[in-house]
Amino acid sequence: MKVKLSDTLTGRLLLECIYPKDFDNGLNIEEREYDIASTDYSINIKEQWFYGACISFSKVNTSNEGLIFLESTTSNVSFLFCLDGNIKCKDSFQSEIITLKKNQQWITIGGFNNLSVKLDSNTEYIYIQITEQHYKNLTGNDFASDKSIYESLKIEPEVNLILNSIIHQKNHKRIRKISVESKIYQLLAFYINKENSRSRSSLKKHDFDKILYAKELVERNLQSPKSLIELSREAGINDNKLKIGFKELTGCTVFGYLNKLRMEKAYHYLSNEKKNVNEVAFLVGYKNAQHFTAAFKKIYNILPGSLNKDKFLHAKV
Repeated sequence: MKVKLSDTLTGRLLLECIYPKDFDNGLNIEEREYDIASTDYSINIKEQWFYGACISFSKVNTSNEGLIFLESTTSNVSFLFCLDGNIKCKDSFQSEIITLKKNQQWITIGGFNNLSVKLDSNTEYIYIQITEQHYKNLTGNDFASDKSIYESLKIEPEVNLILNSIIHQKNHKRIRKISVESKIYQLLAFYINKENSRSRSSLKKHDFDKILYAKELVERNLQSPKSLIELSREAGINDNKLKIGFKELTGCTVFGYLNKLRMEKAYHYLSNEKKNVNEVAFLVGYKNAQHFTAAFKKIYNILPGSLNKDKFLHAKV
């Protein structure tokens, strides 16, 4: 498998990568980092791949808009997550395919074979490829039959947490493969479970959409959560119907889902961003750090401060 990146305006080859078939590298995880620079932009790409999958995390800095042509010799199931900035994709005939803004995704098969990609001045994105056969092995389905699962443009908070775990992976190389691979399983499981919840739901379409909106309101307001009554009024649904439907959709009560998101976000802040406990407690909506500590320990069976302890050890050296 071969992938090429070229400067669309000048035709200059920026990067050419060759991978083994199916990204098969035996039992190991392979890692590479590239720095691409021109007078108009700089791109940093960090890649990891192992059998069946390749993950790229890229940061782009440009004074204007960067325009890159992407060529690939293989059609894989491709997940593009825009974490910051804007990404505009056109085909080889310059017909616009999709524009992604911050916190949006595009999931397709073969869509990245010959593509012009316009990148905003400061853009960050994750690009995950899974081979068709590996996708089928993992899910039991062809991508074509699962396509409706991935129609939403919005990156869900649960997906964001998985992506953050992939970016900030710090395990030893051999363990890293197991950890990153498990995150891909989590990613696929999230989408499939979401679709299964929708198909099994006894809710009417208009009620289902209102409960989805209420779920978004919970996700947006971790620091100042709304009461069940406020949520039901804003979503335009009876509070009892919201309570029952929310549990059916997410597997959690409204408060349970809020607490789950708070704890997952807190774990990320502590383990990856090394924020202190008081700051994290505030960021996830706790006025009292002791209450936060007790809630965190109940879920993870460790004190939150132990996750960023190495930060202070380094500071003392």
